[in-house]
Amino acid sequence: MRALLWLIVLFALAVGLTLFAQFNTGYALLFVPPWRVEISLNVFIVGIIALVAVLYLLTRVIAELGGLPGRVKAFRLRKARDASVQLERDARIAFFEGRYQRAERLAGEALAASHDSAAFAVNGLLAARAAHLMRDFVKRDQYFAKLRERLGPRHLALAMTMAELYLDERRNQDAETALAEARMISPKLTAMLKLELKLRQREDNADAIVRLVDQLARSDALDASQAQAIRLQAYRNVLHRQPKTPRELRDWWQKLPVADRTAPKLVAALADAYATQGEPAAARDAIEAALAQQWSSELAERYGTLGLEGDALIAQLQQAETWLKSHPNDPKLLLTLGRLCTARALWGKAQTYFEASIAVSPGPLAHAELAALLERLERPEEANRHYRSSLALAVGH
Repeated sequence: MRALLWLIVLFALAVGLTLFAQFNTGYALLFVPPWRVEISLNVFIVGIIALVAVLYLLTRVIAELGGLPGRVKAFRLRKARDASVQLERDARIAFFEGRYQRAERLAGEALAASHDSAAFAVNGLLAARAAHLMRDFVKRDQYFAKLRERLGPRHLALAMTMAELYLDERRNQDAETALAEARMISPKLTAMLKLELKLRQREDNADAIVRLVDQLARSDALDASQAQAIRLQAYRNVLHRQPKTPRELRDWWQKLPVADRTAPKLVAALADAYATQGEPAAARDAIEAALAQQWSSELAERYGTLGLEGDALIAQLQQAETWLKSHPNDPKLLLTLGRLCTARALWGKAQTYFEASIAVSPGPLAHAELAALLERLERPEEANRHYRSSLALAVGH
């Protein structure tokens, strides 16, 4: 429809110009001494229009020729950028295919062809990761150096990648430096906190581990069970690797969250630490306090191995018999009662408890304890039978 309207307008314009030329009888006089030129006004108008058209076309040609180098340069840049993008795509595909050597080569070529900082960062980081996965740490660090030179020190993606890969290589000090840079840029970044947690676990820095775990749990990066498991492992490492005096143990224990102080494995580790310091009574108190809050068969079994004597042993036996009223079918508590009775030379009661433990749940320890008791009572055949049962259960037959 628009084309038809334009056609009508052009025809009308042509008719109008024709009528104007027919009725226009004027002329134009050009006087340039010593010449005098007289021409038709219609011809003069056509000439002026033609001159303007020629000048316009000439100007356009000159402008096009002047801009040709720029357009050629832009074309080359666009072509190089397209080639770089294609190289980057091919490199990513090769990386996810597990073809790391090809990925590193293509990403390196894309890096060399990258002009803007974002593409440079993506290609450089991809090449560095591919080199790392090939265990070519020298080439990886060369890529890091190029990225650092171009992007500067405050680049989060570079800092995070360096921290992660240095941690994997166990270059803890370099990882610490990279994490410090990332922390300055984004102090609450979850991924950064997880990397720092991994580093602190490697350092056995319990205070930092607990702080990071609580921070990650608040941001829902760790669920409650994961957070507690990591905290408890950190506490156990402190007990195993950082010996403390009994007073230091008590002070340290009181600073822990109440919920963590009932964890069976942690209480058992505390009992071991007290026993190592020659304080079995303190170990007994710790186990009794934990069992008063939450029952644990494992702690009940540990309770029978503290090696107390005299009145303390009598008090232990009485406490264990009190627990038996609430947990009559706990095989490990029955095993503990058998051990405590053995320590007090109550042979008949000890045998009864060992046999009750075996009746509830046969285990190698109960059979072995009963065998040792029977051997002491000079009943070798029965003792040998229980030794064989203990061995069979221990090896899984």
